[in-house]
Amino acid sequence: MAAASASLGIFDVYDPAAPGHYAPSQTALLLLDFHQMFVEKAAGPRAHAALQTAVDLRPWAKSQGIQVIHCLIDVNGSPYPTCKSSARVSSIVAAMTKDGGDEPKELIKGRDDDERTFTRRPGHVSALKSPGLEEYLQSQAVKSLILAGLSTMGCVLRTALSACDAEYVVTVMSDGCADGGEGLHDLALKVVESRGYATTATDFRESYGEAKDTEVRQSGL
Repeated sequence: MAAASASLGIFDVYDPAAPGHYAPSQTALLLLDFHQMFVEKAAGPRAHAALQTAVDLRPWAKSQGIQVIHCLIDVNGSPYPTCKSSARVSSIVAAMTKDGGDEPKELIKGRDDDERTFTRRPGHVSALKSPGLEEYLQSQAVKSLILAGLSTMGCVLRTALSACDAEYVVTVMSDGCADGGEGLHDLALKVVESRGYATTATDFRESYGEAKDTEVRQSGL
């Protein structure tokens, strides 16, 4: 599912509700729950393509001066006491600990100290529940979040909505997400678009570059 960036005003530098309003230093790419087990077994046939999109987005973001943040489940943690279906959550975490809790190697290749990782307790779905993440974003003056991850209806949607409530501008990379449930991917993106933006990574990168070039020209630099 791709949204037309121009029609959404996504790169209107004068609109504080648009990602184009914010400098790269005020923007962060969040890579959500790219656990190897989710890629292989839980996020459906689009998962490998979504992973490749994330792999491609990572160096692009860094080249633009956009922060890259990895958000994961703490596979050494346990669900909170009131978590519904905590036994199921615990069994998933146990399976991840045994085989597939790490991020795919291609997503962390050449990683440096500029990239941070935040983990959250099993049962918490939104990445913003990761201890220290919001404080870090605020300390870096980040206002615009780019999201890619697994699954679309799970961590991606929950993070997007909670981030909107926390007054961030949110853009989801539609081809950087996947979901194992039939139709859930597209439904989740429709929900995202009621609060934020959804577009393909290619469209976002191309329009982002064009917008920044225009901004530089207009500034006379």
